[in-house]
Amino acid sequence: MKILIVGAGAVGFNLAKQLSVEGHDISVIEKDPDLVNRLNEKLDVFVVLGSASSPSTLEKAGIKHSDMVLSVTNSDEINMVVCTLSYSYGVKTRIARIRNPEFTNDKPVLHQNGFHIDHVVNPDKITVNSILDIIETPGAIYVADFTKGDILLRGFDVPADAPIAGKKLSELKEIESTDSFLIVAIQRNEQMVIPTGDTKLQPHDNIFVLIAKEALPYFLPMVNRRADEVEKVVIYGVNNISLELAKELEEHRIDVTLIEPDKEKTQQAATMLDRTIILRGNALDTDTLKEASVDIADFIVALSENEQTNILSSLLAKKLGAKKAIVFTEDPAFVPIINSLGIDIVINPRLITVGSILQHIRRGHTLSVVKFQHSEAEAMEFIVNQDSKITGKPLREIDFPKGSLLGAIVHEGVMHIPTGNTVIHPGENVIVFALPDAIAEVQYLFSDKKE
Repeated sequence: MKILIVGAGAVGFNLAKQLSVEGHDISVIEKDPDLVNRLNEKLDVFVVLGSASSPSTLEKAGIKHSDMVLSVTNSDEINMVVCTLSYSYGVKTRIARIRNPEFTNDKPVLHQNGFHIDHVVNPDKITVNSILDIIETPGAIYVADFTKGDILLRGFDVPADAPIAGKKLSELKEIESTDSFLIVAIQRNEQMVIPTGDTKLQPHDNIFVLIAKEALPYFLPMVNRRADEVEKVVIYGVNNISLELAKELEEHRIDVTLIEPDKEKTQQAATMLDRTIILRGNALDTDTLKEASVDIADFIVALSENEQTNILSSLLAKKLGAKKAIVFTEDPAFVPIINSLGIDIVINPRLITVGSILQHIRRGHTLSVVKFQHSEAEAMEFIVNQDSKITGKPLREIDFPKGSLLGAIVHEGVMHIPTGNTVIHPGENVIVFALPDAIAEVQYLFSDKKE
């Protein structure tokens, strides 16, 4: 497929890198010469320096022959204009990254007003939902949903006193409701591995569990003996994400304190929030954190634009008694570094955005793609087609790619853990975990026989 990517920031660069490796013909438009140089040095893609709102620049980048346009600049307006122009050039699929909630709510007006955008990705909305899911899942360090939220992927750090610590996965089969969950991956010593029945869970492993939504309350005590409800959250930084998060937490009847050094931003927050306590101050100041009662906070959520301040304020808050820290970072390269510092959860909206876009590109009737922040591994949800190569045979007869695991089959809304005798039928949803080297083979396996 010939794909034109507009914008070479973290999202555009990662999309170009991923899609070029998968064999797509990639062109990129970027107005920043430094980013253009970076692309030319790092990737084997065609790069055009210029403004994407210019038809001549679009034509130079090959828009007339493109099958898809991904407009992921930091400007909603440019992304909307690019999609409108792409439609006039006959591009079949047009995807835009748009932050303005007026265009991404339940009743978007984009189609009604002739912008011709097929799929809208709002990174702010995705980020808020991810943080809420973490806060609402005691002990979780990673969250993603499949099948419209009926099947969950949750990551947990295994405490030393967890009931599952020291047990082999085969031993977990003796536990009631095991058919409702499966540990699909373990991160241990910076390495992501696919476990077997003989794999023993060790303290401080990061485990990734595929689980039916209704089974989550029964699984949580296995990894978290003290699954206390969240009562207080301290947020640092006023912006669209933090304000929306505070609103949602207010609706959940959770006490929220918002810290912000800028006077105008604190005034803005005061007009938009009802029950949130707003403090003007710096989260690196011990007195400010104490005034916010961070010592009894279940979470400190650092969402400012200054990543260094986010990290340091979170570490200070934990030292003062905050139970867990969530840190926001725009740079995907910072994720493993921040994790190594003892931060509990790192949120990177750009990696989440890449996964949201990939689901519209992948072969094999892909419903969703989740990219893991700690590695290049992915969890993919497919809907099985009549002509898919995997249909009609027991799984034991299928040469499943090494480095991948078929985690669950969803039939009529019910999750099933597959066995060697399982036969996949058309119309079923299938969730697969794959390490980087296996992703392309998994896509091939779930594509139509004619592809």
